[in-house]
Amino acid sequence: MSAASYLGIIEGFYGQRYSPQERSYLFDFCAQHGYRFYIYAPKEDAQLRATWQQPLSEDYRNFLSTMAADAHAQQLDFGVALSPLNLTANFAAQRDTLVTQVKELCAATQCEIFCLLFDDMVKDSEDVGKAQNEVIATVEALLPEHVKHFIICPSYYCDDPILDKLFGQCPEHYFSDLTAGLPERVEIFWTGSKVLSEDITPEYIDEVTARLGRKPFIWDNYPVNDGKKICQYLFLSKFHGRQGLAGHVTGHAVNPMVQPLLSTLAEVTLPLIYEGKSPEEINGAHLKQARALFGAATSLIIKYDNFNLLTKVGRDHLSEQDKARFLEFCAMDDKPALKELADFIQGSLRFDQSIVQGTKQID
Repeated sequence: MSAASYLGIIEGFYGQRYSPQERSYLFDFCAQHGYRFYIYAPKEDAQLRATWQQPLSEDYRNFLSTMAADAHAQQLDFGVALSPLNLTANFAAQRDTLVTQVKELCAATQCEIFCLLFDDMVKDSEDVGKAQNEVIATVEALLPEHVKHFIICPSYYCDDPILDKLFGQCPEHYFSDLTAGLPERVEIFWTGSKVLSEDITPEYIDEVTARLGRKPFIWDNYPVNDGKKICQYLFLSKFHGRQGLAGHVTGHAVNPMVQPLLSTLAEVTLPLIYEGKSPEEINGAHLKQARALFGAATSLIIKYDNFNLLTKVGRDHLSEQDKARFLEFCAMDDKPALKELADFIQGSLRFDQSIVQGTKQID
């Protein structure tokens, strides 16, 4: 693998956070399959988003410290992400709070990666880029030496027009305002041409690099399934495309499904793409991971029709007979991934129910 291929997982979805046991499995998976970091950034964690101004409790500091130590024990870089809602509208009044929170989060985790996220926030002014630039510069100046990667997510993190529709039209001068005078060490997340990009090519990334004045850090929204429409699917297929990205990006973070174990079926293939492995080798690794996850039920689940039902048709369009058949498969072996699959078929509560029901309020 190229030395420039800095790959990892970002727990950055809407929905139920992973359990410590699930993260432990993922840390081990990462260490064995070419991933080098894990970023903790779940939208459900109010301490990092909705109530970010509140002081960190001792229990929360211990929670973060333990998680980071578990990642470090697997030789993974650990990251934590802060989403300071409503900060740019009145930064001067909240500057000291922000400084305190950043210092506390870094101290609790001894993180190698610190992220500042402005995604999924309604635009509060035409000068939002300038306001975010001031916040970024403030945070960058106080990060401790153990933080090797400082990554920000802009409010407009791809070229998908859905962002303008949901959060307000991107100001014409947003990116020049955002990046003005920022040190090269400030890295910028980018999801591709779309929020959910089918492919990401070096040619497209080079265009983004010219716009940002630096190589982007990919936030890959495959195989995530946390949206109102995509929560009907399990994205178990191999990564598509994404060829030749090494050297064009500063890193590549995978945002997984709310189902942690099932996500590894796709995740196992991305490092192999970066390594330039053959389609046969990638297919073999995908099948090997399926066997590890599904045990005795593997051959039945990955049969074309059944696999297609999960990845293309969607749970709400399954017949009762289809659902019953999947539940029979899930009873064939005592595998945790089969329990995830059964939970999905039965209508999982792991998803953010306000998104599933269409009542989610935009921050």
